Amino acid sequence: MGRLRDLVNAMATTLGNIPQVVAALAPVNPIRAYIDLNPTANSVDTAIYQMQPGQLLVIWTDSRIDRGEMTKYTHVVEICVRALPDQSDLDLIDTIMAGVPVPGDGLVWRYCPILPGLLVTEVTATGRRTDTEGVDYGVILTETAETGDWPSP
Repeated sequence: MGRLRDLVNAMATTLGNIPQVVAALAPVNPIRAYIDLNPTANSVDTAIYQMQPGQLLVIWTDSRIDRGEMTKYTHVVEICVRALPDQSDLDLIDTIMAGVPVPGDGLVWRYCPILPGLLVTEVTATGRRTDTEGVDYGVILTETAETGDWPSP
């Protein structure tokens, strides 16, 4: 298994390479890769609560071993979405889902491997959640599987 930090950062970088997504976000710190750091960043709930309008938060939530023809790890990463004022989280989710990174090969981001040793990212769900203060935000749930040769730390 490779470094989860690399996966989260690569997902955030990929989203940051989509011009339409960046244009729909705040001008400062629009996409944040959440990396646990004690004692300053040790609560996903707090990070979500502190998200500003026009910001995405990319969070690793878990990894599992999938057994089948080939045993491999699959990593779950969530993209939390808060639209700018007077904008819709739903429209921002649509923009992300259709986003094409530049530079790239012209394919939607989720059809392209984001790191060597990983398969393409599958979007398994989109939805709505509510933060600790009762404010809704959008979520894109992704799963990214290893090919079996993802470099270890």
